[in-house]
Amino acid sequence: MKELKFIAQQLRKPAGDFAAAIAGKMNEGNKSLYNLTFSSMNLSDGDRVLEIGFGNGFHFKEFFSLKKNLTLHGIDYSKEMVNQATAGNMAFIKSGRLFLTKGSSNKMPYKDETFDKVFCNMVIYFWEDPEKHLKEIQRVLNPAGRFYTGMRTRQSMRELPFTQFGFNLYTVEEWKSILEHNKFKVDDTRCKMDPGFEENGKKVHLKSVSISAEKII
Repeated sequence: MKELKFIAQQLRKPAGDFAAAIAGKMNEGNKSLYNLTFSSMNLSDGDRVLEIGFGNGFHFKEFFSLKKNLTLHGIDYSKEMVNQATAGNMAFIKSGRLFLTKGSSNKMPYKDETFDKVFCNMVIYFWEDPEKHLKEIQRVLNPAGRFYTGMRTRQSMRELPFTQFGFNLYTVEEWKSILEHNKFKVDDTRCKMDPGFEENGKKVHLKSVSISAEKII
């Protein structure tokens, strides 16, 4: 029980000596979800994008290969993740394309209408009050800007025993409803089953979902 609670705490906010190991696990486990989210985003050359909860930034190289002249800002409230992502992506930072900040998405240090697109993967489970985060996302998005949620379904996440500790799990319809009650118009939902993996001797198949929503003015 203590081990499961510890894993849940680390997934929420990687810290200390275990941070590098948990980041590696997240990279492996979330690769399929990132691929789905990126395929949903319909990026344009020159887009200004914000990622909430970027972990150690393993996916930044792939992101910058999607279109030309992209600018990416990232905010993460784990000091260790910000440090690791900074150390591993200095070339992008020095080029002026990548900007990383320690902080929380319920109070972000960006000006109004800064970004064309905002996305997050496996982050919404840890928002105690989603409305506060969505209000901030609304604020920093340009008119008609878009927010992309990468998540796994409640049913599939319950296959992982640590999610009983501090995870706020949603069905796809529940999360869509929350978005629509917070001035977003959902207009695209994509799903796919991830490759299976072993968890405590049991085969687990997570269902990845990417939900696209437009800011309503």
